[in-house]
Amino acid sequence: MSLRRFNPYYRWIFPWLLDRVSKVVAREREQLLAQAKGVVLEIGAGTGTSFACYGIEVNKLLALEPDVAVMRKAKTTLSRLPQSQSGKIEMLIADAMDIPLAENSCDTVVCFLVLCSVPDPKQVLNEIGRVLKPGGKLLFFEHVLADSEAIQRWQHRLNPYWHRCAGGCQLNRPTAEFIEQAGFQLDDYQRYQHHSFPALVRQLITGSAVKNDKSAGSAL
Repeated sequence: MSLRRFNPYYRWIFPWLLDRVSKVVAREREQLLAQAKGVVLEIGAGTGTSFACYGIEVNKLLALEPDVAVMRKAKTTLSRLPQSQSGKIEMLIADAMDIPLAENSCDTVVCFLVLCSVPDPKQVLNEIGRVLKPGGKLLFFEHVLADSEAIQRWQHRLNPYWHRCAGGCQLNRPTAEFIEQAGFQLDDYQRYQHHSFPALVRQLITGSAVKNDKSAGSAL
């Protein structure tokens, strides 16, 4: 059993931080999640603040979250939704590096500020490629290694300390490259700076990537 369950940071502070960040990026998240269709897997569903963002084209939402304390809050969020929405949502307490779903079982996968904090983003992207149907979409919104070389130096310098107090978050990942290396084609892609965020996490990428027909979570 993980000691995270008994750590006050993960029981109270981390869920609170997730909710605060969700409010800052609420508009961006709504726009991105409006593209989700069919059977949707959300990696790192957090406290469930995204549940109400999914539209009528979503037949089923599989909300994957590894943290028990965070998932407890998500269940409370779920209980407050109308049956027309909550009936489509299934909670999965699981690790994104070993997704408990069959191959080619999802039409859409969502990663919203998740690939920065998983221990091995390449393995997670391989798993996403495995569970997505050919032609399925990965919708992503992530902070990444900055374009500015000056900021990059600070990201590399502070990263060993940052990730220890930020839920495993890494400041300096080239996530767009990881997505392409996993066999996805970047479809609708933007790279910009969100000035509501601190400089170290201001550089963002967002958009969609399509699973190539011959891609099935190929090893990186």
